[in-house]
Amino acid sequence: MYTEIILDLYKNPVNYGELDNPDLHLAGGNPSCGDEVIFHLRLDGEKIKDVRFSGHGCAISRASECVLTEMVKGLTLNEVLEIDSKNLFDELGGVVQTRLKCALLGLHVLKHGIKMYLKNPDEFTVIKNISI
Repeated sequence: MYTEIILDLYKNPVNYGELDNPDLHLAGGNPSCGDEVIFHLRLDGEKIKDVRFSGHGCAISRASECVLTEMVKGLTLNEVLEIDSKNLFDELGGVVQTRLKCALLGLHVLKHGIKMYLKNPDEFTVIKNISI
């Protein structure tokens, strides 16, 4: 059911944990299964200088969040909005169709949180309750 990539990232997650003094926190979850993620971003202008994530979830959501954090480092916030789910699925080595919400949770939280932040960057440093 799970690819080797997914299992390896679940057991040995990359970029898992919090950043000291992040510029932005984006938090959300999937109420139907209980998976939750918080992205901690350090920005240089609108460029993502560093990113980590915390929270809890299944193997697919955690692996997806690991891959996403690697994908977005060095990108601008607007470039993150251009990431396609197919790119993410390719990096994960494929995803079982019945688990798409798990795989897309992190991407959904990042994109919706960034959109909210870009509308009013002076107002937000923490964006919570982004649901899939």
